[in-house]
Amino acid sequence: MPPLFMAACRHTIAGSILLSYFLFQGYKIPNWKALKTFGLNGILMLAGGNGIISWGMQYVGSGLTALICALTPVYIVVINRVMGNQEKLHPYAVLGFVICLIGQFFLFKDKIKLFEDPMFAWGILAVVVSNFLWALGTVYSKNHKTNEHPLFASGWQMIPGGILLFFVSFFRGEMHAINPSSEALWALGYLIIFGSIVAYGSYMYVLKQLPAIIVSTYAYINTIVAIILGWFWLHESLDTSTIIAVMFTILGVFLVSKNS
Repeated sequence: MPPLFMAACRHTIAGSILLSYFLFQGYKIPNWKALKTFGLNGILMLAGGNGIISWGMQYVGSGLTALICALTPVYIVVINRVMGNQEKLHPYAVLGFVICLIGQFFLFKDKIKLFEDPMFAWGILAVVVSNFLWALGTVYSKNHKTNEHPLFASGWQMIPGGILLFFVSFFRGEMHAINPSSEALWALGYLIIFGSIVAYGSYMYVLKQLPAIIVSTYAYINTIVAIILGWFWLHESLDTSTIIAVMFTILGVFLVSKNS
């Protein structure tokens, strides 16, 4: 199943399920201002963040991807600074940035040769860009609150994100490669239920209750879980450099988020 087509199906189906449920419960269609907010957020986080990373992970391992994505709180701090939503950075936060850079050095120091493969380089770039767009969408969502139920709002975000991914998938010629195995369909079903409806809906709910920088610290757990599963299930490398990179990155992100 091609990556962008998979992501498009995932979000469109999940969004349709959520919207159907809430509309049948008597919820009204939000006003135009709220719909524009949901549309832009869906494009940033689901089409941009989730869609691009789905493509990039064809060429980048899950553990490496997770370590890069652990920098989400750092991106949020930077975006808030640029948007003028944050006071002067605490010295410990600056130290956290430096430690994160050291962590990334250990992460890539034994992988320089992999960049000789242009698709690996493009994959890394896709992961970084998608991570930044996810952080940008998080900040945007936090700064443009609505009164809608978070799960109802999630559904309205998923539809435009999924439709955009369908268009991009079509123009990239992915439709010629659609021949999903039963395993792919089970994986898609899992992502629809647990990835989109449960996890993304929960993210939107918590984002409504807590500061964005606090919500983004989910990346600590995601990173550890993804690296362990990648090693155990996909037989990905778990060498000393990767373990050191994990420790430095998580420590650095903790200092940034704790002191921002």
